[in-house]
Amino acid sequence: MSNFEFTLPDVGEGIAEAEIIEWLVAVGDTVTVDQVVVVIETDKSQIEMPTPVAGTVVSFNGKPGDVMKVGDVLVTIDAAGSAPAAPAGHGVTGSVAPVVESPSVASGVVTSVTGTSTPVNNSVGRALASPSTRRLAASMGIDINTVVGTGPHGRVTESDVRGFSAAPASTQPSASAITPTVAQDGVTIIPLIGLRRQIANSMTQALSIPHILEFKEIDATALLALRDSVNASGDKLSVTPFLMKAVINALKLHPTFNARYNSDANEVAQFDAVHLGIATATDDGLIVPVLHDADNRSVAELGTELDTLAELAKTRKASTEQLTGGTFTLTNFGSFGTWLGTPVIRPPEVGIAGFGRISDKVIVVDGQPAVRKVLPIVVAADHRVNDGAHLGAFTAEIAAQLLNPQGLV
Repeated sequence: MSNFEFTLPDVGEGIAEAEIIEWLVAVGDTVTVDQVVVVIETDKSQIEMPTPVAGTVVSFNGKPGDVMKVGDVLVTIDAAGSAPAAPAGHGVTGSVAPVVESPSVASGVVTSVTGTSTPVNNSVGRALASPSTRRLAASMGIDINTVVGTGPHGRVTESDVRGFSAAPASTQPSASAITPTVAQDGVTIIPLIGLRRQIANSMTQALSIPHILEFKEIDATALLALRDSVNASGDKLSVTPFLMKAVINALKLHPTFNARYNSDANEVAQFDAVHLGIATATDDGLIVPVLHDADNRSVAELGTELDTLAELAKTRKASTEQLTGGTFTLTNFGSFGTWLGTPVIRPPEVGIAGFGRISDKVIVVDGQPAVRKVLPIVVAADHRVNDGAHLGAFTAEIAAQLLNPQGLV
């Protein structure tokens, strides 16, 4: 026996640990090179991990919900003397044969694996599929193990699930997945795992920031008229890209908000370029993809890239780069139908802008009451970096950009 210990590699900048979400193989299973064996989750994304060797699974070193550190052994595989030695970063121990080919380790959400794309019927075993594909199948009442996979190594894709024509079958819970525990007194205990655990940790850290907030309401009549005018020319934009552009312009004029605070070094890094995070709701929780160099984009370009990033976030396919490096965040409460909220700053950023639902309201126009479309605005700032006067000026600039929106285009 020649055992290969596959350890958790460094899957992204600054990633020291990851949570096991689901094992896709069982002890005794035969695996091939680049076959995905486990789904893990970092504080940035979900990642499918492929084994760099072929062989038989001997043992696991963690169960779903366990947090593993980089270098910890994930799974031991009996390579039967035919496995390649792992390159740096895989942390191999034990005796293995020379390298034949290097593995493909994901740095984003979904590992890009090579190999056969011949359709494979999974009805005789456990289907290979991403977590989002499994959720889709479950929501459609389809037993994913009966779906023919057309992806690499027979992986079931979302299109395979959507195109599945067999009669729906109930999906039994996987033994490798975490399910709620129901207590006898009628209380349901739901483990805090995956993205929800990451959100809990990050929000605990975020609320240690001394927040100050500024609220405003503005007449959105001109903004909506501009949006309608732009869309009449062929674009199909929501209000959000215009809000993004207003925030970006204000950040260029008030750069102390386009910054990141390093509490260890007690210093602030202020950026010339605006890397704008956009809070995005997903089925698993809130994710904030980042539009890098957003200050170099037109409103139309912001709209296009916003749609792309939002879709990647919702399907958990955004890369680590697309989920990191933000210098300021925008959240649009109005897209959920919410009047307004109190946004929480994402450390190490020092500010966040929130926008509520545009709705009819009576306001004073030229000294007379009038019903207008009103947009609520709220901005939160890190009081360690900016004071109330700075926050007031910054919020007023965002409002001014939106009240006179022609400059946005």
